[in-house]
Amino acid sequence: MIKFDFNKISKILAVVAVIFLIFGGYLISKQKTRTLEVKKLPFYNIKLEDVEDGVYHNKTETSFMIVELEVVVENHQFKDIKILESEGVDCESAKPIVQEMIKQNKVVVPAIKGAEIGSLVYISCVDGALNNAE
Repeated sequence: MIKFDFNKISKILAVVAVIFLIFGGYLISKQKTRTLEVKKLPFYNIKLEDVEDGVYHNKTETSFMIVELEVVVENHQFKDIKILESEGVDCESAKPIVQEMIKQNKVVVPAIKGAEIGSLVYISCVDGALNNAE
């Protein structure tokens, strides 16, 4: 017959619970830091009808993500948005926002679910490229 030492088991469970709480707190802290950093990114609210034909570049760097884009505008519409560099958290999962911007012909489109912060970095990068055109 197997004998259980419930005192030992409860101590082990308590240590595991503390480890999970610390790790959860760390993840929440990282997410808050990223959110605060994204809030500081420039957003110019550029309208495509105000942008001349051309090729525009911008690079947006945060502590968690780097995005460099080439934005092509023809007849006040996105012709293409090329991703030249994309690394970090949410880069891959937020990439579809580029196609959504082209499809809707807008800089500001709804963020990709699950990659909201990364989506905002892409939006800021496109917006900054077009702002540099003025």
